[in-house]
Amino acid sequence: MGGGFVGFANLHRCRLRSRRRGAGLLYNLRLFLQEISGLDEVSLQPAAGAHGEWTALKVIRAYYKDHGEAKRRIVLAPDTAHGTNPASCAMCGAGVITIKSLPNGLTDLEDLKAHLNDEVAAVMVTNPNTVGKFDSHIVEMAKMVHDAGAFLYLDGANMNAILGIARPGDFGVDVMHYNTHKTFSTLTAVAGLALADCGAKIAGALFARAAGDQKGRQQFRLGS
Repeated sequence: MGGGFVGFANLHRCRLRSRRRGAGLLYNLRLFLQEISGLDEVSLQPAAGAHGEWTALKVIRAYYKDHGEAKRRIVLAPDTAHGTNPASCAMCGAGVITIKSLPNGLTDLEDLKAHLNDEVAAVMVTNPNTVGKFDSHIVEMAKMVHDAGAFLYLDGANMNAILGIARPGDFGVDVMHYNTHKTFSTLTAVAGLALADCGAKIAGALFARAAGDQKGRQQFRLGS
């Protein structure tokens, strides 16, 4: 990525001018990704898609602990969601409950409603989902999730299908991650390439509107 651009390829972290260029490049990348997603903030720190999921779940867990709702440890995931979602939940100590799909491939909202309660922290969806369907009930689903006091998380694995057409933040998503190697054709991890680390870090972009509540920005401890 960027190998053909001399001004980018020759950046060096120990040179002041290079640091300025690199910082500006990362800052502008954040702004671009914020605008594309329709969300308020972005972190480039997660090193992969699943790492972005884990980080988002840690932020959500810390949010609820800070708000006196530490009992919210359940994550709901439709059976059409990306396969890494349950594993990420388990890694951060959250329980996972699978939500059924309808014969047409969309999420069964009645099953979702039956499982929403005051122990649910988030609902993790992939939209378009893993059977290739854009869930047309996503706005209704987001309202149900928010009314139950939970967050709606989007796995951006199939973001390329809606890029420039719909913004996740506009249809109710609170937190998401991109896989930029899928959505923007950047490099993913390749053994032996020094550039792979940079590409993987960019690929794990995490959007965290969850870190701000209705009364203003707050700080959270991810180690919670």
